[in-house]
Amino acid sequence: MKMIVRITIFVLILVGLLIFTNTKAPSQHVPWRNLNPEAPIGLATKTQLLRLSLSASKTCMDMARNVTRFDSIPAEPRITQSKCGFKIARIVEGTERVTLKPGEVSMQCPLSLGSYIWIQEIERLALEAFASPLKNIHHMGTYSCRRQKGNGSGQWSEHSFSNAWDIASFELENGQLINIRTSWNDGTPSEKKFLRDVRAQACKIFKVVLSPDYNAAHYDHFHVDMGPSATCR
Repeated sequence: MKMIVRITIFVLILVGLLIFTNTKAPSQHVPWRNLNPEAPIGLATKTQLLRLSLSASKTCMDMARNVTRFDSIPAEPRITQSKCGFKIARIVEGTERVTLKPGEVSMQCPLSLGSYIWIQEIERLALEAFASPLKNIHHMGTYSCRRQKGNGSGQWSEHSFSNAWDIASFELENGQLINIRTSWNDGTPSEKKFLRDVRAQACKIFKVVLSPDYNAAHYDHFHVDMGPSATCR
């Protein structure tokens, strides 16, 4: 009888916690809630993005279209004779405050929403570290039909499907340029901390985040992707 009472109390407490979490906790901390791209990074953001990547493509595309500060449009499919290419993606130019240089990129939809969330975090970190807004993100592109580089695996790169993005530097409105190649090891203390904080926030969003700490092939950029593996280094 006592065991039944204990089990009943445990179940009631568990149900109460679930109800409280579902109704009171911010959505970005609740794994079964839908992603809110405008919300700060939460405990469940990466899980919500993963769920979104497993959902129907229309769900993600509708969500991206409704983010008013996100400068993106649907991309034309890229069909090739090889394994490379994509059917559903977005052309991303940046946000209402931040521009991508040298220009727009194609991204699979979950990667584009993850990038939007990340850019908001980078903006916050830039203001905290340098008291100047983020203006431009200088990148090395997304789509490239090729195998992975630097690890000898021979597997197709996520770049082959526009599911990866390489970033080289961050430019502030005051003209300061924080370059990963020169600032990761030899920058000012503020620049080095900023870059590591940017990487740390990326690891809360993307499946894979590679920095100069990973290998020599990434000495000058961050690589982020939404592929099947999981790495943060």
